[in-house]
Amino acid sequence: MKYGWRLIFIPLWALCVAGAALTAFLVAGWFDWQAFAVAAAIGLIVGAPAGLWNTFKVRRDDPAWP
Repeated sequence: MKYGWRLIFIPLWALCVAGAALTAFLVAGWFDWQAFAVAAAIGLIVGAPAGLWNTFKVRRDDPAWP
């Protein structure tokens, strides 16, 4: 499973970070479409490297795991 972990961890991290950012924006009272766009951008910028890091960590800690 060469790309399997990346396909799981990157979207998971990106969606979780984007959801947290969007929740913070909505709580702060920012109800425009720009809040959704900025939250999506934050999710991609933070989530992609975090997902890759998590993939490498799983492989490093337990190389026998599929």
